[in-house]
Amino acid sequence: MWQELYRLTYRYFSGLGLTREDAEDLAQETLVAAYLHLDGVRPGKLRAWLFTVARHKYIDWLRRSPKGVVLVNFPAEELTDGVRGPEEAALAGAVRETVAAALNRLSPPERTLLALKYNLGLNTQEIASVLKIKPGTVKVRLFRARQKFKEEFIKLWEG
Repeated sequence: MWQELYRLTYRYFSGLGLTREDAEDLAQETLVAAYLHLDGVRPGKLRAWLFTVARHKYIDWLRRSPKGVVLVNFPAEELTDGVRGPEEAALAGAVRETVAAALNRLSPPERTLLALKYNLGLNTQEIASVLKIKPGTVKVRLFRARQKFKEEFIKLWEG
């Protein structure tokens, strides 16, 4: 059972764009937390509860991580509407690399905001609660982070 739960949490973290090492570390942290608090989980709710723990571990990791966070992890076919020729695959790879490079030019707080919004799908109120700032501040900072990302992406893409 624990090996399957480890695989699930590892895939969750790697799907969020974490490196192999970070995904392994967070999967292990999640399982340790799950084991220590297993008595509080309702029967049949283990997986849902485990992903809630994993989500919180990811948020904590974002807060403390000075590293570049790659916020997108999408298959190339999503960019090409299922057409899988060599040109489309090359373009999709170039877009993915440019997105990652543009994101890594943002400050850690900007990347954290974008990760909370787009990786985890949190709304403004939830982000404000996580970061302990006002919702209006979240809106302004998100707007600025998106603008800066757009500028960085265009600079890199147009080279």
